[in-house]
Amino acid sequence: MKGLAPDGGLYIPQSFPELPSKEALQGLSYSALCAKVLRPYFSLINEAQLEEAAEKAYARFSTDPPVKLVKRETFHLLELFHGPTLAFKDMALCLLPHLMTYAKQYLESSSKHLLLTATSGDTGKAAMEGFADVEGFEVIVFYPKGGVSPLQERQMLTQASKNTAVIGLEGTFDDAQRGVKAMLSDTAFRTKLSDLGYDIASANSINLGRLLAQIVYYVYASLHAEEMPLRFCVPTGNFGNVLAAHWAGRMGVPIEELMVATNENDVLDIFFKTCHYDARGELILTNSPSMDILVSSNLERLLFEKGGAEALRSAMRRLENERQYRWGKKIDGFSSGRVSEEDVRGEIVRMWSEENILLDPHSAVASALLHRRKEKGIVVATASPFKFPRFVLESLGEVHGQNPFEDVELLSGKTGLPIPEAMSKLAEAPITQDRVCTFEEMERTVWEVLNV
Repeated sequence: MKGLAPDGGLYIPQSFPELPSKEALQGLSYSALCAKVLRPYFSLINEAQLEEAAEKAYARFSTDPPVKLVKRETFHLLELFHGPTLAFKDMALCLLPHLMTYAKQYLESSSKHLLLTATSGDTGKAAMEGFADVEGFEVIVFYPKGGVSPLQERQMLTQASKNTAVIGLEGTFDDAQRGVKAMLSDTAFRTKLSDLGYDIASANSINLGRLLAQIVYYVYASLHAEEMPLRFCVPTGNFGNVLAAHWAGRMGVPIEELMVATNENDVLDIFFKTCHYDARGELILTNSPSMDILVSSNLERLLFEKGGAEALRSAMRRLENERQYRWGKKIDGFSSGRVSEEDVRGEIVRMWSEENILLDPHSAVASALLHRRKEKGIVVATASPFKFPRFVLESLGEVHGQNPFEDVELLSGKTGLPIPEAMSKLAEAPITQDRVCTFEEMERTVWEVLNV
C-alpha cells in the first residue's frame, strides 16, 4: 500500500519461499497457480482470496489462460499482451486493485489512496484501466508528451473513469519517474495529502505488488515449456520484467540464463558487460518507447541482493549526483545485448515470413537478440503489434495510412490477423482529457487534479 519505502528505497522480500513441486503445480488453472505462487508472500490474504482475485483480474483477458506460449522447434514465444490494454502490464495491474482492496480491508483503512504513476507508454493505461472506478482509489499518471506512440497516447487520453487522470509531461520518462519518486518521498507532500484524507502509493513497478504478480507467468512458462531451455530473453526498460524472472529463479524455477535485451538506449547492456552504469547520455526516442529509459529503477533491487545496503546506497548517491556509478563485479546469471532500430525492422520481417508470427517492436528487440545468439530459448513478447501498426507496416514494406486507425485496418488486411477488440473500440472513444505540464509543475498539477 505504500509503494516507495520511507527512506526512498524500494521494498523487496526478506526471503524467497520455495515453490511447491512441479507435479503439484502442473495441472492448475492460471488463477490457482497464481494463488499457490503468491500465497507465501501474504500473511493475511489467504489462498482462496488470491485465487478469486486472479479469476476476476484475468476474466477481462481475451484468452484463457491469460498468457499464451507459442511453440516452435528452436524457440518459444511467451505472449503477455492479451489483456484489456494489449500490453504485459495488464498481467499485474489487473490483479493489483484486488490485492490492494483486500489489503485495505485488513488494515481497516478508511482513507483514500492516491496512486501516482510515471509511464513510458503502457503502465499508465494499464493502471487507469485496472483501477477504473475502484472505490477508494485515485490514479494520476504522468507520461512524456511526444515520447509514446500515438495509439498508446490515445489509449490514455480516452480513459473515461472518474477516478483517473493523465498528464503529459514536457520531458522524458526519466523526468516523470524522478518527479513521481520525489513526491512519494516528500514528507511535506505526504503530510498535506494525509490531512486531506489520502494515503499515497504507486502503480509503477516500484510497487512490490507489480513484481510479485509478474513472477507467476515465468513459473507458468517453466511448467509448459517442455524441452525448451529456460533461457528468457526479455525486452528491458525499467528492469521490472526481467527482475521478476530472476525472482522466479530464486523461488526454484531452474532458469538457465536471463538475457537483457535493450534498444538503442543501451545503458543496461553496457552495465551488464562493463559494470559501469552511465545515464549521462541523451535519451534516444525509438519505436519501442516503453524501453526508452536511462534510469532503470528496479536494478536497485538486484544490486541490493548482490552487494548489500552500503554498496547500493553509494551507487544510488553517485547516480543522483553524477548520473553514473561503477559496480564492483559482474552479475552472474544475466547476459545482455543491444538491438538497433534497423535490426528490429529486419526481425519483424523475418519472424513474419519464416514463422508466421507478427511482433511488435519491443518483442522484436528480444527476438532479434535471441536469434543472434543462435541458442534455444523463450522470447518474452510484451505488447500487441496492433499498438504499433505504422512501424510494423513500414517494416513489412507496406504503405501506411493517414492515421493510426487506418494503419490498424491495413495491418489486419495485410496479415489476416483480427483487430483486437480493445483496439477497435478505441477508434470510437472520445478524448476525455488533455492536460500538459512541465517537470517543475508536477506537484502543482496533482493538487489541481485533486481540486485542492
